[in-house]
Amino acid sequence: MRTYEALFIIAPTLDDDGIQTVVREVENIITSASGTIVRTDVWGRRRLAYPIRKFTDGVYVVMRFQATQDLPRKLDNYFKLSETVIRSLVLYMDERTLKLEAEQERRREEEARLAATRVRDDDESDEDDDEYEATRGRRRGRRMDFDEIDE
Repeated sequence: MRTYEALFIIAPTLDDDGIQTVVREVENIITSASGTIVRTDVWGRRRLAYPIRKFTDGVYVVMRFQATQDLPRKLDNYFKLSETVIRSLVLYMDERTLKLEAEQERRREEEARLAATRVRDDDESDEDDDEYEATRGRRRGRRMDFDEIDE
C-alpha cells in the first residue's frame, strides 16, 4: 500500500450537508477499493487564487489515505465527472516526505511543551519578584545622607 493525499475543491453553492455527502462519497470510493483513510480535513470556504468555472471561492478538503496504485486514477475519474468538484489533485507521498512531516510534527510538539514550561516558569518568577519586592522594602531601613557616609 502506498500513501496518497488528495486535495479537492468543492463548489461553494453546496450547503454543509452537500459538502459532507461529497466527502463521504470520496471516502467510500477509497474504502471500497481496499484503501484506508488516514485523515480527512475540511478546511472550509476559502478564496480561490483565480476564478474556476466562474467561482471565486470554494470549500477545500484534504484527505490522506493508503491504497493501491490504481486507486488515484479512479479518484481522478470521479473528480473529473463530478459537477460539484471544481478542482482536484492527488499526490503520492513518498517515504522521505512522510519522515520529514513526522519530524516536523515532533518538533512542533516539543516546542509547544517547552513553551508551556516557560509560561509556568514565568508565572513562578513573577511570584518570586513580588516576594523580593516585599522583602526589599523591609531591608532598606532608613535612608542615609551623604554627610553620614563620609563620617
